[in-house]
Amino acid sequence: MLLLLLACGEGGDSSKEPGTTVADTGAPASCETAPSVTWDSWGHGFFLTYCNACHSATSANRSGAPEGVDFDSRADAVEWKARIRARVLEEETMPLGGGVYEEDLSLLEVMLACDL
Repeated sequence: MLLLLLACGEGGDSSKEPGTTVADTGAPASCETAPSVTWDSWGHGFFLTYCNACHSATSANRSGAPEGVDFDSRADAVEWKARIRARVLEEETMPLGGGVYEEDLSLLEVMLACDL
C-alpha cells in the first residue's frame, strides 16, 4: 500500500507501532523509527535512476520536462519536493512509463518527509 507522507511527525499517534503511519495524515509515526533514507545514502541514486534522464540541467532530450525542473542536487529536490510528492506518489504520473519498485516509492516517501 502506498503511503502518502505529508510531514514528518504531524498528527503522530503514540499508540501506533514504530514505523507505522497515521491513517488520517499518512505521516510516519516518527522519523526516528522510519528507515534511514537521505539524499546522500539513497535519494541521489533514486533520482539518477528514475528522473535525471529528463530532469537534469544536462539532459539532451528532456521529453517534455520543463526547463529548470531539475533534480541534480539535494537543493533541487528540496525546491521541488511538493511536486515530486504529487507527481510520483499521489498522481503516479511520473516517471513517464512508471516502473518504480514499491519499495523505492516507500523509501521516497520517507526521504521526502524526514530528510528534505
